[in-house]
Amino acid sequence: METEDPYRHMEFEEFQLLSTPYELHKLATQCFFYIQQWIVESPFCSEATALMIFWNNYPFEAIRRSWKTRKGTDENFGIIKTVINNFEKEFYLKTAISYDPAEKIAQAPKIPNVVLQASHGEEPYVYLEEKEVHSWFGEHLINQIIRSDSTVELYNIAALLKHREFDVYQCVIGHKYCDKAIALMVYWLLERYSTLALYAEDWPEIRAILENIVDRLERNEYPEILSYDPVKEVNPIKWEIPEHLFNRIN
Repeated sequence: METEDPYRHMEFEEFQLLSTPYELHKLATQCFFYIQQWIVESPFCSEATALMIFWNNYPFEAIRRSWKTRKGTDENFGIIKTVINNFEKEFYLKTAISYDPAEKIAQAPKIPNVVLQASHGEEPYVYLEEKEVHSWFGEHLINQIIRSDSTVELYNIAALLKHREFDVYQCVIGHKYCDKAIALMVYWLLERYSTLALYAEDWPEIRAILENIVDRLERNEYPEILSYDPVKEVNPIKWEIPEHLFNRIN
């Protein structure tokens, strides 16, 4: 028989009456998202509770966003920044409550290291007109990609793509002239799409393409013909998670 959750029917005013680190920690384990910001700002919050909430809010995803993102525009990120800032101030209480983030860290989706590595080749250049490429659709676009007879030509098409037909991107990364630079460029283009609400329903299809690119990069299937540095081109990691937040709190 399941035990009744004591916090299920509580009002916010009642939450504010909780005044011990142990009560707050128990509350935090109930996954009340809307109350987490209040918990990490509470003077009764323990280090272990703050660390648990931090890792429950997917910080590896947040490192892709600017640290200057305004509070209130991203609730997860707001909580993450509060915890980091409060740890720096030694705001949280040291208690007997423990928390080990190791399991969460191991399970958390991370940016694959292989898509952060630059392709070292010749500097690419774009000679096609953006309007021309954007006017290509369906079978005509696919045929233009297939008929590319050099890595530079394929790069020109890929660099100007702005399309929701994802088989187009599959065609590019599977082309015999696709190199590491093009594969990386397509990866980060689609990765950006995956974070936009407009493309939320397309995530399964986007994920499959991203995983395909990562797999082929890890197998060194793409030659380095052209140059492309993700760190310079898209700056995917905006800030680093402080090292002490990876440690167990006993």
